[in-house]
Amino acid sequence: MSQPEYIAALLSIIVGLALTDLAQSFRELVRPRRKVNWHWLPLLWAANMFFLAIQLWWNSFALLTEATSTFFFPFLLTFLLLYLACAFALPDPGWRKSQPGSDAPGSKVPIETLGTEPSLDLKAFHFSKAHRWWFFGILIGSLVAGQVGTQVARALVEGFSASRVEMLLNGGAAALLGTLALTDRWWVHTPLSVLSFLLLRRSTVLIVLGG
Repeated sequence: MSQPEYIAALLSIIVGLALTDLAQSFRELVRPRRKVNWHWLPLLWAANMFFLAIQLWWNSFALLTEATSTFFFPFLLTFLLLYLACAFALPDPGWRKSQPGSDAPGSKVPIETLGTEPSLDLKAFHFSKAHRWWFFGILIGSLVAGQVGTQVARALVEGFSASRVEMLLNGGAAALLGTLALTDRWWVHTPLSVLSFLLLRRSTVLIVLGG
């Protein structure tokens, strides 16, 4: 095996682990007798992570045929951050709100549920400050690392030639994710999350079918 093939195998393993973690988190939500207060936004972002993982994995092959070790660490960091984002997309079974209505809009714990096992509240999870900062912050870091890795790979082949369109798109995506990280307003999260889903689904289908 050549060096690019070894790198591709390692990145494929990381993507496989990320998708496995995403599937296991969803499995925990649908287990029988699992108490879950469902909300569509975390599920939408889980779908976004699925499309993003497929897209990054598919795009990496074109770059791996051209460049090898020089851009290995930026790309490795990109895929490791992707794994963490997939792990944070849905709550773990032990996740609980520490205080009633702490930082999720409209989230309250009924008095009659005190002393019993609380349900997983997906709305409270999605809008919690800790989740927003970690999840969307990691996605921003993944964008930055991916941009660095792509530019280094291109520089090895063509000399330094930054793609303005690509940088503008990634900058816009980072601004979108930063907005979602900083606010818990549902009327901000709803349109931006749906827009992200539509764009990721379309771009992933075009990349896979065209590749």
